[in-house]
Amino acid sequence: MKKAIIVILVLIVAAVIGLQLFLAYGLTDSLRQWVLPMAKERWNLDITLERVSVNLLGGSLAIHGVQVINPPGFDDKSMIAMKRFKLTIGLLALFRGGIAEIEKANIRNASLSVVRNREGVLNIEPALEAIHAAMSNAPAAAPGAAGSPAPGGAAPTTRKIPDFMIRQMEINTGLQYVDHKISEPPFRLGLDIQVRLKDIANYGRDDVMSGTINLLGHILTTDRKCAFDLNGRIAPIKDPTRLSFDLTGSIQTIDFKNFKELAKRCGFEEGQISGTMTLYCQQGVFDPEKSILHLTFNKVKLTKEQQEQFKGIPFPETFKALVPVKGMLTNPQIDVREALMKTLASKDTFDSIIKGVMEAQGRSAVAQKPQEAGAMADKSADSQAKSNAPNTGSSDKSKPDNPLDVKDTLGGLFMKPGSKSK
Repeated sequence: MKKAIIVILVLIVAAVIGLQLFLAYGLTDSLRQWVLPMAKERWNLDITLERVSVNLLGGSLAIHGVQVINPPGFDDKSMIAMKRFKLTIGLLALFRGGIAEIEKANIRNASLSVVRNREGVLNIEPALEAIHAAMSNAPAAAPGAAGSPAPGGAAPTTRKIPDFMIRQMEINTGLQYVDHKISEPPFRLGLDIQVRLKDIANYGRDDVMSGTINLLGHILTTDRKCAFDLNGRIAPIKDPTRLSFDLTGSIQTIDFKNFKELAKRCGFEEGQISGTMTLYCQQGVFDPEKSILHLTFNKVKLTKEQQEQFKGIPFPETFKALVPVKGMLTNPQIDVREALMKTLASKDTFDSIIKGVMEAQGRSAVAQKPQEAGAMADKSADSQAKSNAPNTGSSDKSKPDNPLDVKDTLGGLFMKPGSKSK
């Protein structure tokens, strides 16, 4: 009996070792020969990897050296790069059916490059469409081609992605955004992001924020890093292009000199910006009533073109603006210029501008007083002499002082260069 038990244990250990060796060396080749070509054919995703390792006793899987190649038409070779992607499932979970519960997912030393070309096309659009097709269990159509029905009119069968729950997930990645459409040379923005997620699933009610998200990162600039953070809740991720979440957070001071071209497009030569934000997205659509950037502008100096519109009127160095976020998650719309115009048209900002005009006129009047003191004395004496002189019957009447024409003074405030006030 004891010998039989020993033989069985030896066979089990040998099977485990053999399976471990197969998974360590054979799984990588199998993925390269079967899975990656299928991803290329079905989803138009060109993916490469170095190796895959599995720890049966630990119940974990790690993928090393993953790279997603950019689609044709983009200069950079890599769209996504991950040095390691590790899933910890647990030994018992490997033998359970139904919902896959992942204890922890970890992505480290990753990089994501998002590029918009001169035609306004993003390099991530094919990947998003492929993921959308996979999540909705619909076949991904080839670019520019309509899907053809299966023989007999039956819908083509696709394998459904199993339901899963990720208890904890950590992502450390760099994000490089390059936009060739808004400026030349292209606008560049570098981000260093840390994301922590809890209770993330691909099943459940769309209107229930069952998961939590914490996003902490830095905006990489030439001379400093600007920290920002977002915290909130997220609904089950059935389709990453149609996420539902609500987030609140803040962003520290950003100097315009780090984004000169973008600042000039908004009419600023110098200045700083900071603020808080609230983002509310439902099924991939931002709610502009709830998604708002509360921005504070400080030490602002306008460009020469904008200063000419103000016709010498002192522009407030510090003011606040509310910028709504609207549009789709895949194409958000943030109109800073429109928000600034509404802010400048507000009563508080208008009063601040008027106050600056009055103060400037007051300082000018004080500077002129010493020079005009003698002239005023002479005029007073002359006036006294005329009052003592006999009336000559002249019918001349003194004209009243012209009042300050505020409309004319602020005529260039809300007008484009070259237009004339009526």
